[in-house]
Amino acid sequence: MAYNFSATLQESFKYGSSALKTIPDGTRFSIPLLGYPLHFSLAPLVHNFMFEKKSLPWRYHLLESSDPNDLLDIFSSSQSSDEKTIAAAVTMPHKVNFMSLVDDVMREAREIGAINTVFTRVDRQTGKNRLLGTNTDYIGIGQAFLTLPSFIEQHTAGKRRPAMVIGGGGAARSAIYALHHLLGVEEIYIVNRLESEINEIQTWFATNKPETSSKVNASGAKLRAILSLGEAKVLPTPFYVVGAVPDFPPQTDGEKTAHVVVQEFMKRSDPGEQGILLEMCYHPKVRTSLCEFAEKRGWKVVPGTVAMIWQGIAQHILWTENEFQDVRTIAQQLGEIVEDEIVKRNSTT
Repeated sequence: MAYNFSATLQESFKYGSSALKTIPDGTRFSIPLLGYPLHFSLAPLVHNFMFEKKSLPWRYHLLESSDPNDLLDIFSSSQSSDEKTIAAAVTMPHKVNFMSLVDDVMREAREIGAINTVFTRVDRQTGKNRLLGTNTDYIGIGQAFLTLPSFIEQHTAGKRRPAMVIGGGGAARSAIYALHHLLGVEEIYIVNRLESEINEIQTWFATNKPETSSKVNASGAKLRAILSLGEAKVLPTPFYVVGAVPDFPPQTDGEKTAHVVVQEFMKRSDPGEQGILLEMCYHPKVRTSLCEFAEKRGWKVVPGTVAMIWQGIAQHILWTENEFQDVRTIAQQLGEIVEDEIVKRNSTT
């Protein structure tokens, strides 16, 4: 069981025809990542490996900027350059604001409320390039669970139990979408330091309903805010957990409450109460305090680098309009490369 990358690629052509078929073979491409700050990003390592694997003259690089217009300028100026830019990645703080700067947004990204991927398709009527936005973060999160060797055996239990998302930002929204649409979870706890951010997520999903669905909200699941330790004590233990907050000791009252709520769920020791934690935080170290807490109590822990790699593979397929013959081998090779790079960085810090 795994994500259908072919279906997503074919879906993208509903928004326009291939951009690459209008460009001569051998053209060099430049793919920027817009965001701020970016000094810790592993994305160039991941994408340049995939370009090299396919012998493509493409280059992925960092565009560290808080101004989204800097990326639009690159798209415009590249039309007269030897190195073309027909695609890009966007990360914080641009995942929401860049949605309004592309020509259209794919359905999943509209329902999540954030994009991380920009690509080009050609308008079939005008022949002009259209910039399209989508979200591959939810694909990466889903694949991090779906590709576990033990997934099939454990999935039935995982669907029956609630899931939990820790955080209130864009990654949390992508996690909610993935947990329901890719893993089939019906109830999702949200634990966060700010109740207002949880309210925003609940309102977003309640307002932005799927175009072809009559479900309660765009996530399709029941979203339940857990705001106190007392609430946590009487609720069932979640099975799938996605951590989407930085690895810092709690300081504010809201952070401390969220911390003890998470620990309440994950410290339970009755047989069958453990589950799987996807820890999205992997900077500055992969083994966060949440990872260590969960592992000591029998939880399976998946590092966020796995989700990062899979969302990057999804981006690559949309950009190059071409899949890998053996995508799992590519993911495994990237995992080894990323792990080596993290070890190297930690040894020099």
